[in-house]
Amino acid sequence: MGQYSWANTFVYFFLIIAKLGIPTVAIRECSKVKDDPVLLAKKIQTYFFLQLITTLISYAAMFIIVFGLNDTVVDLTSRPLVMLLSLNFLVGVFSFEWVFITLEKHFYIALRSIFTGSIGLLLVIMFVRNDRHLFTYAFLAMFTTFATVIINLFMLRQEKISLIPKDKIVLKGIFKPLIIIFLITLIVTAYNQADSLLLGYVDESKSLVGSYAVGVRGIEIVITIITSLSAVFIPRATMALKNNNIKEFNYINNYSTNITFFIALPAVTTMIILAPQIVGFIVTNDIYWSPTAIENAVWAIMILSALMFTYSLGDNIYQQVLIPLGKEKIYFYTMIGGLILNLGLSITSVFTIFKDYPLIGVSLSTMVSDILVLGLLIFLTRKHVYKNIFNNNNLKIIIATAIIGILTYFIAPRLNIGDPLMLIISAILIAGSIYIIILAILKEDIVRETFSKSKQD
Repeated sequence: MGQYSWANTFVYFFLIIAKLGIPTVAIRECSKVKDDPVLLAKKIQTYFFLQLITTLISYAAMFIIVFGLNDTVVDLTSRPLVMLLSLNFLVGVFSFEWVFITLEKHFYIALRSIFTGSIGLLLVIMFVRNDRHLFTYAFLAMFTTFATVIINLFMLRQEKISLIPKDKIVLKGIFKPLIIIFLITLIVTAYNQADSLLLGYVDESKSLVGSYAVGVRGIEIVITIITSLSAVFIPRATMALKNNNIKEFNYINNYSTNITFFIALPAVTTMIILAPQIVGFIVTNDIYWSPTAIENAVWAIMILSALMFTYSLGDNIYQQVLIPLGKEKIYFYTMIGGLILNLGLSITSVFTIFKDYPLIGVSLSTMVSDILVLGLLIFLTRKHVYKNIFNNNNLKIIIATAIIGILTYFIAPRLNIGDPLMLIISAILIAGSIYIIILAILKEDIVRETFSKSKQD
């Protein structure tokens, strides 16, 4: 797990360079012309052509670094895995996910994601049995990307969108908005991935990276769900501002923030309480995992769980407020400060206070940095986000989360279920049911609106 996570992190930096921030800008710009098929097709062709060029340049740069710098950056044992995983971003340029977000094909995106993700998971369960199947796992982990590309290309044809331009592609004026988005994405990637790279260089066996990966795996899933939901609202927020509909713009932001609270807070609470069971489910073979590695994984989950809320809310502010307003620079400078702080605290803790426990030092540094970054973002955008965050509806979610946290803490140990997975599922189902009931009693907006629509149907 450590070897895979470290190699994947290394490749991910070049994936970000390949994207150049194009998907984010493309969603915003294509949303403005989506009612005009001719202009929309031109925009799609332009951004696709540009991303094709940046992908090839990025891949060439990675190839030179991997094979041209001896063992300075990537050692001989990691090179085959890095090159295999790099196919992910070579193929990914043809995924066109941003096109379907622009067209607001959310049901299709959800259905396809469930289908490809489920098939990919089944293949992993069938063919990955032990550590000798590392490359099999790496290849199957890319299945979702490959399947997404094939299905999306077929659907593009159904949407009658041609990728072959009829006129000459003009790139003039397109780079200015991309530069700041690219720099932001690069900084955010460094901010999110630097901890794994640092642990990989501190521990050559990559064992610490493996423990850290266990800690962040579930966290990344929740963050991906929330940030994907935020991306869905970008076209609508952009159109609301274009039409000078401030009321609609504020409603979209408030609803998006509400979803973040609704999902993230109970996820943080239950993951902290169930951390030992989560690690127990993932780590099923004591031959490969020492007691110290298992303990490190538990600590990583408990410390980093807060990121599901802090990072998601910060990303929500970026995507729903700053991007539509064209104020990306605020996020850029904030994340630069966060990256410097995170690296400074991580390096200091690894070589001083937490010299014997580097994973805990890095985890704490990441958590502290993320809390401070979120606080600064809220302060700088308070005019647009203060009422969305600090309101009675979110207070109801906080109260409900506190109640299920207390109940989970006392109920989970008394379920007497030996299988860690069944214990986790049972605890989540019980806590989730109580959570919804409490929010229904408190008349929380999302639950109230859902029940109201169900009654109308």
